Amino acid sequence: MMGGWGNERFTANYGVGAGSSYGRIHAGGIIVTNEKAELLPGIASRWEISPDGKTFTFTIRDGGKFHDGQAITAEDVWWTWMHFWGKDASGSAFERATSSTAQGVARLTERIELTAHNQVSHTFQNVDAGWPARISEAGPNWWGVLPRRPKVHDSAQEAAYDKNPIGSGVGKLVKHVPADLMAFERFDDYYYQPKNGLPEDRRLKFKFLDLRLAPEEATRVAAIRAGEADIAPVTLATRTQVEAGGGRVVFGREGTYVNVTLEGCFKPQYPCHDKRVRHALDLAIDKAVIGDKLYGGPEVFQVKGWAFVSPSSIGYSPDLDPWPQDVAKARQLLADAGYPEGQGFGKLIVNTWVSSAMPFVPESAQLGAEFWRRELGLDVEVKVRDTAELTMARLAGQTHGQVRWGDNEGRVDPASGYDGAYTVPGHATRVHEDPTLLELALQTFAVTDPAERAVAFNKLHRRARDETYSLGIGYVNIPWAVGRRVAAWQPWPFSFYPSNLHGIVLK
Repeated sequence: MMGGWGNERFTANYGVGAGSSYGRIHAGGIIVTNEKAELLPGIASRWEISPDGKTFTFTIRDGGKFHDGQAITAEDVWWTWMHFWGKDASGSAFERATSSTAQGVARLTERIELTAHNQVSHTFQNVDAGWPARISEAGPNWWGVLPRRPKVHDSAQEAAYDKNPIGSGVGKLVKHVPADLMAFERFDDYYYQPKNGLPEDRRLKFKFLDLRLAPEEATRVAAIRAGEADIAPVTLATRTQVEAGGGRVVFGREGTYVNVTLEGCFKPQYPCHDKRVRHALDLAIDKAVIGDKLYGGPEVFQVKGWAFVSPSSIGYSPDLDPWPQDVAKARQLLADAGYPEGQGFGKLIVNTWVSSAMPFVPESAQLGAEFWRRELGLDVEVKVRDTAELTMARLAGQTHGQVRWGDNEGRVDPASGYDGAYTVPGHATRVHEDPTLLELALQTFAVTDPAERAVAFNKLHRRARDETYSLGIGYVNIPWAVGRRVAAWQPWPFSFYPSNLHGIVLK
């Protein structure tokens, strides 16, 4: 049972993050991961980077099949990537995508080419050494491989595909009841098995997998206790109920983080244009209160990391952890910026949403807003909005000067956290227009040596943290309730969605 699954589209460039709940079951990964979040060959048997660091060439494995029995070819991968990020005679993915991440990638894409019968290359305008990690199963998006269609971009074909989606993933969709049920059947020809040259069999160990939408935690817990559901996201508040019913709670490490971004602050008419204001907003919040009072303490909520950088991310160091609350300094910074006790600041809008991946997102936003009211004297209004509507408002620049308080996926490679917001000039969701910060980010992306890359990213993290366009609050280990019928299962790190499905063992 899932708390939400987004807009129920079956292509990631039109979907939202919550679509990972079903998207990663439906479509297979070009690169896969393991319990250590290491990158491993998937549909691509290998990949290489050009000497200039701008072109990635992927060799497509023989033996993979789609759910309709057709072979997965390099042409399918080429079509999928063109549909997600490319531009051809039928249009541009940048203009069509509703996912801001897809827009950011499309904007930086130079070309996507079928370079051999079994190879596809992706060339960027800039160097991005982290690209393989971003399209892997440990990445923040479900960029799975789809079967090619006659046109790269065609609205009628896209609508028809959503009604009968054919994928390449571990499960074949056999029934879809909107806002209720997605029923999958084990795909026996799923590519990840030894006969295709892979080291293990990652097919499901059971015949059917049903995803059911249950927004209310009480409903999910009752279903776990009654044996009507086997796995569901919960909170620590219901742990005792789960265990009393014979179940248990397991944790997906570093699954999500509290994503607090100050938007449009590059415009001088907004108070947050002044870095002192941004620092004041950060220092006024007691992050430990959020973790302890809402989430029940460090087993779930860790006051560590900065924004999308958590302890397992490349370039993390303990000095990136959130600043402790310092009300006196926050008030002084706000006064120095010209807003003593909040005077002249105007209303601060905080946009938030009910998340399917992380509990208490609106409540944490309300708590943050209360710190700003009480400690800084600000007039704050919290708006709980639909995620799709909020995305469109952001793309239209309607949230500049406001705060976006939500959640986002944890990630081992932090490049995707910077993409668009920090690295694409003119992007609708950029957070700055600082040429030195842009240059630092692009230089960091160009580093390919793993050891040097960690050092370079640490430098970038420090600079970005100091600028405070994004606030450091903390990250969440996702609690999952596991019912009596499940003998073994451990969710993988950086996964707010159902992961390690082949690792589920039933009694």
